[in-house]
Amino acid sequence: MRALRLHGPRDLQMHDEPVPEPGPGDVRIRIKSVGICASDLHYYRDGRISSTVITEPLVIGHEASGVVDAVGERVTDLAPGDRVAIEPAKPCMKCEFCLSGNYNVCPGIPFFGTPPTDGCLRDYVTWPASLALKIPHQPKRLSFDEIAMLEPLAIGVHAVWLAGLEPSAGCDPVRMDCVAILGAGAVGLSVLQSLRAVGVSRVLVSDPVAERRKLALRLGADEVIDTSAVKPEDEIERLTGGHGVDIVFECAGEDDALRQACRAARVLGKVIVLGIPDGDDYTFDASSARRKQLSAVFVRRSNNTAERSIGLAVEGKVDLACLATHRFPLERTAEAMEFAIAKRDGVIRAIVAVSE
Repeated sequence: MRALRLHGPRDLQMHDEPVPEPGPGDVRIRIKSVGICASDLHYYRDGRISSTVITEPLVIGHEASGVVDAVGERVTDLAPGDRVAIEPAKPCMKCEFCLSGNYNVCPGIPFFGTPPTDGCLRDYVTWPASLALKIPHQPKRLSFDEIAMLEPLAIGVHAVWLAGLEPSAGCDPVRMDCVAILGAGAVGLSVLQSLRAVGVSRVLVSDPVAERRKLALRLGADEVIDTSAVKPEDEIERLTGGHGVDIVFECAGEDDALRQACRAARVLGKVIVLGIPDGDDYTFDASSARRKQLSAVFVRRSNNTAERSIGLAVEGKVDLACLATHRFPLERTAEAMEFAIAKRDGVIRAIVAVSE
């Protein structure tokens, strides 16, 4: 089979490797579509994310869809031909965090495309059947590109839950007055759609890319802010009459984004941090954060939100197709990476079509 391995910064090489066999409780999945995420871009460009460094050739990519190709012993819920989304994290199910239901913070959790666990830019993967989520055909049949976008959607759903805006999280409707999202990539737009699904009344979205702002409006943003022309915190202050927003979702990962979020939040507001910075440091605006007594929540991937995300998608309550804006074959993955890094042509997610 083909396996595309990253040997170092901007050094992708195709390998011919054996097709893996599923062990007991596992399935083999023929990979169809893989979304190129910000973490993939960090590994491709820098060979690392903060202190996590690629030291051996690694297959990256974790936003994936596929078809079950073979099943191992004791697998009864899946069969060859089933269309699946892949939960990219494999919790140990034994530590205190897994036992308390916080699977996403399991220490040392294997995660597709994160050293030392190979990811999905290859023809086949084997993975626990419990982490291959069968996609129903009704009421809406999702494409493989849409199925791959369930992973960033699950992050958005999780972030909204962490912000206390899900009814099950005991949200106060008064606190659902006005929310801002800094960054309208796939995760930011997933947060936007998740906010709309729970009934948040007003959402402001900022991004420097015109195509992304236009899409944010189509997906339900009330106002959009062009950060190439104005400071988002200044425009948010104007749009809210100087009050600020109740919650800011930082989805940009830019150096100034957290400082801007602190300035845009109201007194006693919240900042929900999803962006991945280039280095290993987050920089807050100390005076704003302290004087306003802001609360900050850091989002670690997703947790227990994959099934809800599938439900939202197949019921037509979110639009995943609009996130998968550009497609490249596996052999042109480096081109897809450079395309996404440069944010060309309004790209939201560059999709690598591993197989048709």
